[in-house]
Amino acid sequence: MKIYLDVCCLCRPFDDQLVPRIRYESEAVIAILNRCSRDWELVWSSVITYEVSKIIDHQKKNHLTSTAAKTTTNILVDRSIKERAAFFMGWGVKAVDALHVACAENAGATVFLTTDDTLKNIMCLHSDTISIRVVNPAAWYEGVTGNESEDSA
Repeated sequence: MKIYLDVCCLCRPFDDQLVPRIRYESEAVIAILNRCSRDWELVWSSVITYEVSKIIDHQKKNHLTSTAAKTTTNILVDRSIKERAAFFMGWGVKAVDALHVACAENAGATVFLTTDDTLKNIMCLHSDTISIRVVNPAAWYEGVTGNESEDSA
């Protein structure tokens, strides 16, 4: 199973864990990354690398850089990805988000995970036009594992 997490997902464990939604999503992201180190495949892209390069927090940046080192699939943005992203932008999707989704599609990812409700909602409105599911990480992980503990998933 190929999983693409956008940067808001990858950074979720560094957000304010006192907020219940953030904590729940963080736990899901951590569990997903753990599964990616065992039996799922984490997809990376040059778009993720670009966004990570802009992060000022050294701890967060180092963690994400070490995560990147463990990936085997790294999608580079090319003309076809840019054209697909431009199509998504026509729906009101921000440029970087559109590139993420286009990279995930290009990689043949099983799912694109995001904590960005606006992006998720726009893409869900057009689910018949895209080749990938765009889902919140907590909802997706719960659905895939049947809400089992991470160790038994």
